[in-house]
Formats: sequence, structure tokens, C-alpha cells
Amino acid sequence: MNTHFAGELHHRATLAMQTGLADADGQGEQVPVSQYTSDEQTAQELRLLRQFPQPVAGSSSIPSPGAWLSLTQFGIPLLLVRQTDGAIHAFINVCRHRGARVVPEGSGTEARAFTCPYHAWTYQPDGCLRGVPDSFGFPCLKKEDSGLKRLTAVERGGVIWVVLDPASPISDIDAHLGPLMENLESLDGLHSPVSYAQRSYDVNANWKLLIDGIFEAYHFKVAHRQTIAHMFMNNLQLVDDFDLNRRLYLIKSRFPKEQPEANDFDPRKYGNLTYYFFPNTIVLVQPDHGQLSYVEPLSASRTRVHELTLIPTEPTTEKATAYWNANVDLYRRTLAEDYALAESIQAGLASGANEHLSFGTFEYSAPRFHAQLRQQLDSLQSRAAKTAAT
Repeated sequence: MNTHFAGELHHRATLAMQTGLADADGQGEQVPVSQYTSDEQTAQELRLLRQFPQPVAGSSSIPSPGAWLSLTQFGIPLLLVRQTDGAIHAFINVCRHRGARVVPEGSGTEARAFTCPYHAWTYQPDGCLRGVPDSFGFPCLKKEDSGLKRLTAVERGGVIWVVLDPASPISDIDAHLGPLMENLESLDGLHSPVSYAQRSYDVNANWKLLIDGIFEAYHFKVAHRQTIAHMFMNNLQLVDDFDLNRRLYLIKSRFPKEQPEANDFDPRKYGNLTYYFFPNTIVLVQPDHGQLSYVEPLSASRTRVHELTLIPTEPTTEKATAYWNANVDLYRRTLAEDYALAESIQAGLASGANEHLSFGTFEYSAPRFHAQLRQQLDSLQSRAAKTAAT
């Protein structure tokens, strides 16, 4: 573990315990209710999310050369293929002839070729166009330019990250994930974990309401009183910004009781670490594993949540399986409390009771997220306008 990182958290947690104050900033801020109800803005946000790296699958789901996975993420049909050198290639799963989906959703282990079901154009595992029936009918076809459209992809933290928009200005995913990902990967068991208990489900709330909830601990003692509230100090959360990304640390109740020393301090034992990768991905770090969630806007009032549990190794016994299932169950029950409240908020937004949602000084990280999102949306619109003018 990075001892400087652990020592700094120990110092700040000790100070927070002494003062009884979480990290705070400003005098409190407001976010317009319209930010959560506009279908037009949600459509713009979806376009933006496609331009940022998305954690579309666990690395262990495509374990060996020749393995492949066909899925749809954020409305984009994807084909992920592990190459002979072990690297993952990501493609838009659309034939370059007439646009049919080449590979049905599913997975396999021995890819030799992918054949479009419409006219049998065939692609190699590396995406190159291999064959065209009656190719004499396409005298101008350049096979070297007609392979499957490839997308930027990397594997970090046991997860395959893909930029879903080939026109995105982000060409270096590692640079976007940056030092925060390096810090996450430095934690035991989270450099190359195994993905477990994957699921997706819908929540009747705007995606930003789900993100808002991670940026403050003010709600813990109330919203989670039936599950995990007793495990944590009241409203004591530390926040570190990494450009658009951030790391949050929620101090556990055992910290003041056991009074850990700075030497060999283990942040995972005495608090919850949450790693947030802009704009929509969260990794909650537990003492021996991680819980990854990312959210996909379906409309202004509906969101699809995708989850992966990141564990050190595949369970091989009933005892191990039961242990991990119990951890997953607690995580899901806790999130269900958050998401039920988000649905309650969404249902009341149109009532006219509030023109703005208000955030206190110790909730500052949420309105900061909204400001950063607005900046990125403005940049997206500016790029689109320049492209349209050329």
C-alpha cells in the first residue's frame, strides 16, 4: 500500500474526529430542479457519457485468447475480443456493408471469424474484413478500410474500459483514469480482481440523483439506519479531487474506539473508500474486495444501474461462495435504500415544491460535480458546432 496515502488519510481522519467536522467548502449551493427533469439535457448527457471511458465488462469474463463478448452498452452494440497477444480489442458490432449487427449478444471462447447474418461479410478476430461473397460486385471496396470500427479500450483494475464514441477526443483512457486508478490498483486484491455477481437493473430516477448520493455522508445515519449506519461516524467524510475524478473516505465507528496509530494504518479497516471516475462510475472499496457500479441514463426519469463485484479470486468452495454472496447482498440492500429515496425525490420534482435542490457546505462535492458536468456539456456542444461549421 502507498504509505503516504495511508498516512495522509490517518492524519485527516484524526483531525476530523477531533473537530467533529467533515471536509466542507463554500456557503452551500443549489442545483436547479430542471437539471434532473429535462429530456433534452439527458440526451446531451448520454452523448457525453459515450465520449468518456465506460467499464463495460470484467476482464475475467473474457479470460483467454479467442474469447469474445457481444453486448449493448449505452445504446451501442459492442464486440469485445481477446487477441492472441492477450490484448482486448473493442469494436462497434455493426457490419460495414449494410449496418446489420454482426454477432448476436452472447459470448464464446474460440473466435476464428465473425460472419454477418445479412450478406455473410466475414471479419477476423482482429476486426479486419476477411471475405465478401461475390466481391466482384464491389469494385471500389478497400478491404483495409472496411474492417469493424474499432474503439479505444484498456484493461485497468480488472475491468475493460471502452470509449463508446469513435469521435471522442479521449484517445488515452489511462490518462483519464490517471493517478486515482493507480491508487485503486495499489490496494490488495484490486489490481487484477475477478468479476462476480454481475447484474443490471432499472431505477425510476435521474442518473445524477444516484451520483449525488455518493458525494455526502449526511444521509447515512437516517437513510441507512436499518443496515450500515451503526458502522460509521455521523457525517464525517473526507474528499480528495483528482481533476474530474475523486476519492472519498467515510470514517468508521471503530476508528475512535480503537484509536489506530499512523504506523501501518489500514484505511480499509477504519473507513470506506469510494473511487469516483467522472462522470458515472463508482468503486466502493471494502476490506477485502470492491463493488463497482456505473449508471446509464435511459431518460430524464429512468436510469439503468450496472454492477460488478470485484473479488481477489474465483470462489471454489460453498463457504467462499456463501461469504461473497453475503457481502453482495448487504451492498445491494444498502443501495436499495439509496435508490428508493432517489425515486421518491424524482417523483416529487415536478410538484413545484422546489425550484432548486439545496446542498450544505459538507455536501459541496455534489454541486461541484454538476458544475463540472455543465462545463463538459458546453465543451461537447462547442466541438459539435465547430464540426458542423467545417
